[in-house]
Amino acid sequence: MKPACLIAACALVACGNRHPENHEAPRDARQTRRVIEPSSDRVGPLPPYAIRADGIGPYKLGEKLSDLLEQLASGPRLELFEISGVVHRNVIRAEEDTVLVGGEQSSTASFVAVVGPEVARTESGVHVGSTRDELIAKLGAPIDDHERARDPRLVVPGSLPNLRAVISDDRVVAIVVAAAAPAASAASRATECERPAAAGKAMGACMTPAGELLEVGADDVVIRAATSERVLATPPKFPGLVFAAPLRGPDGRDELVVITRNDEPTLRSWWITAFHFEGPRLVRTVDATQLYQLSNANARWIGADLHDIDLYLDLTSRPDGIDVGGLLTTPAAAKPGNAAAATKIRDVVVISPASVTRRRAKPAPSEATDAGVVLGAPAAPPPVTAPTSTPTARPAPDAGVDATEPPSAEPDSNKP
Repeated sequence: MKPACLIAACALVACGNRHPENHEAPRDARQTRRVIEPSSDRVGPLPPYAIRADGIGPYKLGEKLSDLLEQLASGPRLELFEISGVVHRNVIRAEEDTVLVGGEQSSTASFVAVVGPEVARTESGVHVGSTRDELIAKLGAPIDDHERARDPRLVVPGSLPNLRAVISDDRVVAIVVAAAAPAASAASRATECERPAAAGKAMGACMTPAGELLEVGADDVVIRAATSERVLATPPKFPGLVFAAPLRGPDGRDELVVITRNDEPTLRSWWITAFHFEGPRLVRTVDATQLYQLSNANARWIGADLHDIDLYLDLTSRPDGIDVGGLLTTPAAAKPGNAAAATKIRDVVVISPASVTRRRAKPAPSEATDAGVVLGAPAAPPPVTAPTSTPTARPAPDAGVDATEPPSAEPDSNKP
């Protein structure tokens, strides 16, 4: 056979083989395992968060602090705020320190706060940086509960009773979501004495059936008749006056409650005093009593300067006394060239509760009166100095205050 024929025959044989040989891989060959690294991108909702009655965004009241810690992409950021008699809270810092979640150690979140302007807002758009007027227009007027009295820099809007807005320079500098205060009982509402409407800066009060107006000055309070300019009583001066307000007492009438702050070089303390009318006399139901005290040393425990720490107090009346709570704040560090930054809040924490017990002054004999002010007391009392660190310190009496009270009262066993 010629070589050309051999080549052609071989080609025909090759073309007839339609099923090429199957080369199987060895059965013991191991496959390379593919490893997928977990994503470092954040999973879940992103700011701006919704401010609701049950929390702020993913940070909700009642959740375990340990569970909330695990949600933080940057790892645990837990701090202990501990000042005896003032504050005892674990606080989680989140969202670059603009959200604070606090509660008791190894417990659940009892409050969630926001201090940054962009991180959270309500459904109506209220956020840190909103004005007081915007807050009230969008969330309703502050709740008017006669059994509670608050620092006027602390606003609880009507549509969100769980929300507490901290006001500075007429703007919201912090928003705290916590458990709402219980509403007044039906029995209490049924026996309420109606307060007259406010007149300018004067607050309406019902210390007597006729009604009064309370005019609060820089360090004094004047009690006037609601329907005239007649002065009913002028309590003593209150150096360091923080605020004064009416608070419903157990007899269905209002008391005048006064909160003062005493600043010393190494101490800062908050005090409470309360008065009510017995006949024509204005007598004390709570002697000047220290509520909270801070020192240079314990201020440093929370990384703050003593005179930068402020308290926003919230008072609740009960049958035999007054319960006190509120918020502690520290300012953010000022940035060079930005004076506004110094007014912003760094920390806002719910403080420990305190309480004081009311006492009943002995009824005084009736005396001649002029314009509702008791005569026979010293006409020009000596100036009253700020309370010292003695819990039983009391303002000096003047013509509008009962001067026949005993010189001292039993110490308050409920004092912190």
